[in-house]
Amino acid sequence: MTTDKRILRTQNALHAALEELAVNHDYGDITVTKLTKLAGINRKTFYLHYNSIDDLVDTYADQVAVQLAKIIRRQTFKTVYHHPGILIDELVDFLRVHSAAVQRILFSDDYSRFAKRIERALTKTLAETIRESYPMTSQDAAITAYFLVHNTLSLYGYFTNVAADSNHFDREQFKRYVSRLNLTGLSSFFKE
Repeated sequence: MTTDKRILRTQNALHAALEELAVNHDYGDITVTKLTKLAGINRKTFYLHYNSIDDLVDTYADQVAVQLAKIIRRQTFKTVYHHPGILIDELVDFLRVHSAAVQRILFSDDYSRFAKRIERALTKTLAETIRESYPMTSQDAAITAYFLVHNTLSLYGYFTNVAADSNHFDREQFKRYVSRLNLTGLSSFFKE
């Protein structure tokens, strides 16, 4: 990772341009010309930093995954398990800061390749934290992590779509549903 301020400034400008374009454009409609114009750089500079738009979006997705992984690592999984929803506030806050672009990348079919990249990274991180808290096989930890990450992101996508229709995201309700589904599964919805 570089510390050269010019390189960081250029990469940040391109990431900001990507975020802005991703909100209103399908992935196939984003061009190097649109990115560089919005970032205030020339095409040659773009290609000094990235081989393609795919490369730029992969790097962006990796940065999103790193930030979300930091949130996951702040608590042991044992703490998270015993205090359901403890990570949800930080997750929601992060997604809100980058809301429109990250939501589009995570939940739009057009960007699904990049969403899967983020989901794989989060699953790996969560599986590691699960194994640090509980003795289990790598496979069991990976399956558990995949289930938790996939459910949480799917529910967030659902709740933000509902919120878009009503102009209100109910964080507490989201936390309750994530905790309920992740800890007790479908059985909590069925009355016998």
